[in-house]
Amino acid sequence: MAIVIGAIVPATVLCQASNTSSVTKQNDPGDATSGIRGHANELGVWGGISFHSPTLLGKTPDARFGNIALRYGRVLASNESVAFQWTIDAVPLSILSIKRLTFTQTSPGTFTLTSTRDSAYGAGLSPIGLKFNFRPQRRVQPFANTTGGFLFFNEDVPVPGAARFNFTFDFSGGIQVVNSSRRAFMVGYKYQHISNGYHSPINPGVDLQMIFAGFSIFR
Repeated sequence: MAIVIGAIVPATVLCQASNTSSVTKQNDPGDATSGIRGHANELGVWGGISFHSPTLLGKTPDARFGNIALRYGRVLASNESVAFQWTIDAVPLSILSIKRLTFTQTSPGTFTLTSTRDSAYGAGLSPIGLKFNFRPQRRVQPFANTTGGFLFFNEDVPVPGAARFNFTFDFSGGIQVVNSSRRAFMVGYKYQHISNGYHSPINPGVDLQMIFAGFSIFR
């Protein structure tokens, strides 16, 4: 109740101010009109590429990954400190490249070990997403995000005999810059895990460290 009263009193004072002071307040980059409002919708596109594949949960080394996604987000609540948002990402294209080792018989009793890369293509959806924008009424906003969903590939990944259908989850963070027209650019770091959840007997899984960037509009 104290927060509501504290918000109403300054608003009443501003309504009684002169036109000049109202214009000045609207142009203030720290004002709520310059940031993310509660119940706003975010429409955007983003893409990422991996730079490292650790083996913490997943056990597949030397993996390479890239994707592009479309995002819809809904700001569920917002105050001066943080904006809480539900996100849904549609992923029309993902590329997972895995190094495969094969033995080739070159002559009777002689085999050659060769290393090649095989790329699998997938698409999917991450319908469960939670995003927190800190300092949402400011131009530069740190954010933290986590999502969960699935990807379906054109072949078994990361190895033959695993599965085409894989679950995904990730944790990410970065910076989102929102201008006065509520157009936003973001850049960040993402840690992503891909695995079939043991609905196949073979489940090595893949861990990925990624950098990503994107553009969105808040309406």
